[in-house]
Amino acid sequence: MRIGIAGCAGTGKSLLAARLADELGLPFLPAKEITGDILRRDGYDYASGQQVEKFLATADRQQEILARTVEQHSAEEFVADRTAVDLAAYAILEMRGPLSVKTYLDQCEALARRYTHILFCAWEDREILDNHKRTLDPWYQFAVHCVELGTMDRFGVSRLMLRESEVDARVAEARAYVDLVPERIL
Repeated sequence: MRIGIAGCAGTGKSLLAARLADELGLPFLPAKEITGDILRRDGYDYASGQQVEKFLATADRQQEILARTVEQHSAEEFVADRTAVDLAAYAILEMRGPLSVKTYLDQCEALARRYTHILFCAWEDREILDNHKRTLDPWYQFAVHCVELGTMDRFGVSRLMLRESEVDARVAEARAYVDLVPERIL
């Protein structure tokens, strides 16, 4: 199984992915291993007030994030807290230059088709907890949510829109879906 958790910042992807991976006995692949390295290397300062997504939005950084995600997601089995759908959404919102975005989207689509399951954590109109690593603007996160839904439709990949918000209930909802369609290739 190659399970990707998609959704905008603050929707509980990382907690869900870690808990689901533990329950299923699969490796958990955290996105922060990739982006955290890049942010530290390139001197990003969370206190600067610069939106982290805009800092990461250069073509070089986005290409590196995608290449490292492809490598990370080449594992036989895993649960990841970020998917190619997330990467595509941020590219659409933040990258400029139609040719570079088109090429990037094609690469994201190829990766998205490798997941056996995509679980989508829906945006909610609520305060986003400040972990000093995400953009707190709920309307920016809503835009990411909408672009992700459209991107999954464009890529033709199925997903389960998670309805539960409490973590134990969400893990149970995700587990029921994975158990129902354990070998489904999207």
